[in-house]
Amino acid sequence: MVSWVRYSREFSEQYDLLKADLLEPGCRECCGGPTLKATDTNYPEAAPFRSEWGIVFSDGYYFRVYESFARMGAPNTGLGKRRHFSFHYGKASDKLDFDGFPEVRKPDTPVADLRIDLDRHNKPHIHLLSPDHIYQDEVCGYSIQDADMFSFLRAVIEHRRAAKTLPELLGIEVLPKKVKNG
Repeated sequence: MVSWVRYSREFSEQYDLLKADLLEPGCRECCGGPTLKATDTNYPEAAPFRSEWGIVFSDGYYFRVYESFARMGAPNTGLGKRRHFSFHYGKASDKLDFDGFPEVRKPDTPVADLRIDLDRHNKPHIHLLSPDHIYQDEVCGYSIQDADMFSFLRAVIEHRRAAKTLPELLGIEVLPKKVKNG
């Protein structure tokens, strides 16, 4: 669990540290920059809260990161628990969704090189150059549930500078599929 005050402070600090490396010449920040907000107007410094940020690079690739936190305990504690996250990197669609991010859910949009997700419909999972879900029991060396937005973004920076894949930089190893005897 984390408080809104701590989360918003840490997000702003990390954004300030990473933006110079991520804001490459010719890129475009989606929505004019990160969205970071508490969503309960009665308790503006408490959960629920969310953050979202994306960049489309001049070479046609993009990243998009999103996290949302649900209230835990009484509103005056300000505490939230992360209930959803989605970290994307890959070739950007030319089509934009209503928030100004590259569209990802249409059949003719590119499949991300890597997506790391936790949503209310599925267990934590990744997508690796495929729409197929890869769950934790198929992954070694990486805790999907504990995926960190800013570790992901540092890996994006390194990936764009060097010839290393994001799974390699994050320590993600997909295990071979188990053969069913039968």
